[in-house]
Amino acid sequence: MDNSASHPGQWISYRSGSGGKDHLAPDVRARIEEDEAVHAKAQGLLLCEVRVLVYEREAIPQVSFTEDAALGVESDASELAAAVARARNSLADWR
Repeated sequence: MDNSASHPGQWISYRSGSGGKDHLAPDVRARIEEDEAVHAKAQGLLLCEVRVLVYEREAIPQVSFTEDAALGVESDASELAAAVARARNSLADWR
């Protein structure tokens, strides 16, 4: 979760389930969960997962379709290519 508005220059992530946010005060936990919900809504639907496994001598790209993904193996190839292009562009901007 990107908390840059409340924690400039930091990226904070909490695991799901028990222990993830249990240590936080109730008001802080509520604010973080509200921020997460707003962020999730702004992101829109999950299209697919684009992963690149990086090894010492090669990288292996792959596209996965989770149960909740809007795209799937039967989706139009141009839609899949557009999703992969967005991932590539995002990765190019990653620091």
